[in-house]
Amino acid sequence: MAQYEGETIELAIQKGLADLKIEREEADIQVVREDSHGFLGIGKKTAIVEMQISPTVVAAKKAKQEVRDQKIQKTIKNDAKQDQQTVSEIKDKVAAEAQKTTEPSANNQVIKKTPSFERNDNQAIKDLSVYLMDLTKRLGAPALVRVDQQKQGIVFHLETAKEGLLIGKHGRSINSLQYLSQTFFNHRGRTRQTIILDVGDYRERRERALTALTKRTARNVVADHKAVFLDPMPSFERKLVHTLLSDNPYVETFSEGTEPDRYVVIAPRKTVMLP
Repeated sequence: MAQYEGETIELAIQKGLADLKIEREEADIQVVREDSHGFLGIGKKTAIVEMQISPTVVAAKKAKQEVRDQKIQKTIKNDAKQDQQTVSEIKDKVAAEAQKTTEPSANNQVIKKTPSFERNDNQAIKDLSVYLMDLTKRLGAPALVRVDQQKQGIVFHLETAKEGLLIGKHGRSINSLQYLSQTFFNHRGRTRQTIILDVGDYRERRERALTALTKRTARNVVADHKAVFLDPMPSFERKLVHTLLSDNPYVETFSEGTEPDRYVVIAPRKTVMLP
């Protein structure tokens, strides 16, 4: 048990509660020494208490964590399934439109256009911009595309009046579009680049939320000594999580799964890093 000292027993207890970040009913408290005013200030003694989180509370937290883990696993599976459906729906729409470009002629011959081209990053960016404008139009949310080269990759800003439609629930739609865009660029670009799609300030808001989630989850992992599985996310978001916790001596991170359903695991570090 940790010891806490105060002018009175109550003050010592409050100091312990604040340090352990728990409520009074969650603590096991033992009084080691009561406070004493002494005689005319001579022999005055402070109070000392020993305090720890109640084993009952610890057990309850572990049970809650197990329930949370089960919910997280279920959420990961459900979200992954929905993301797959979103990607499939978008691919189906693209395939349906692409089919229109190969119409049969009067003598039932199919006219196919297979232009040859050399891989080129600048041309790939232009082609992807046109592709995104056409795709968003077909999805019912026509958007203008503005390209910005940033440190983390090439950002395609989609300016549309229907931001919510392109972002989708929990960012599923924009992440699916980004996955398709990355595939598009990989086939046409000359160098390896990270493609990022942004609508409004979604990515900025998402980064703030992900940073807060990462730090909060790391604290829970340390407290409960149990790994937590985050929702599937794009590669640059996974990189952010890894970077945020790279210097944390108590947890480690690693990615599991396959794209586009790859996710980050935050787990207790097996060997604590020394400063």
